[in-house]
Amino acid sequence: MKIYTLKPYTQADYQFVYEVKKICYQKYVEENFGKWDDDEQYEMFDAFLKTSAKDIFIIFVDDKKAGFINGDDLDENTYVQGNICLLPEFQNMGIGTSLLSQICEDHINQNISLKVFKQNPAKRLYERLGFMVTGETKSHFLMKKVQKDD
Repeated sequence: MKIYTLKPYTQADYQFVYEVKKICYQKYVEENFGKWDDDEQYEMFDAFLKTSAKDIFIIFVDDKKAGFINGDDLDENTYVQGNICLLPEFQNMGIGTSLLSQICEDHINQNISLKVFKQNPAKRLYERLGFMVTGETKSHFLMKKVQKDD
């Protein structure tokens, strides 16, 4: 696996993060909701950034921007994993596995929740790391990893 580093999101990363999210999710959005509308997606992206910019980190591999990751501590019991988005040339290199494994280690005393598009093969990664489907919406599986005794 290639070594990666994480750097906090800055406003200079805005277009990069948007484009990576589009590359990673456009197919699933179109399969579930219809045509990808940039105006609508930018509006949702801007709303997301208002509350989550502090929780976004840019993933670098060999000093190249490879993608981004975000998540949020809801409280002392629950961590919600948001996105792990990698450009195609950095996928299937173990980076996502390493990132999510580190998140599980860093949040050992918390339950970790996430959602994944039903068509997204990343679901297999989440299951391999101990996440279980706890529910679903029309477009997503809701998954959870319980890391402590409740």
